[in-house]
Amino acid sequence: MSLYNLEAFRSQDHRDEMVRLDKAGICIFCPEHIHQDEEKVEEETANWMVKKNRYPREGSKISLLFIPKKHIKTISELDKQAMNQLLALVSKYEKKYKLDSYAIVIRSGDMRYNGGSMEHLHVHLVVGDTDDPNHEPVRYKLSSRPTN
Repeated sequence: MSLYNLEAFRSQDHRDEMVRLDKAGICIFCPEHIHQDEEKVEEETANWMVKKNRYPREGSKISLLFIPKKHIKTISELDKQAMNQLLALVSKYEKKYKLDSYAIVIRSGDMRYNGGSMEHLHVHLVVGDTDDPNHEPVRYKLSSRPTN
């Protein structure tokens, strides 16, 4: 199975990058590769890396990723310490950005069915751009039927 779900791209650039990385067998979210990404890691803990999303959803004002250092597919693979660190990081960034409203999106398991674009579990913290008068809600595909 592929590291990337090529049906879940958000732009041609995003798809091209997924194809390139998949052919090379590179998971861009694994610690040995994440620093190759254009978006720099803002913070690291024992279990997590935090960075801005290189391919944010349309309509988002803030789009952060919380990425486990361990390459895992499901939330149940996180140990208690990693789960606690995740909650502490979300709280920290809520305060850092003075957020009064945001969404957390976690898609766990087979990306062909949950709408995710990559196998490596990650957590999205998203704030919609309510300052834009033409604001459209931020949309996430949360379930799919694979075509392949």
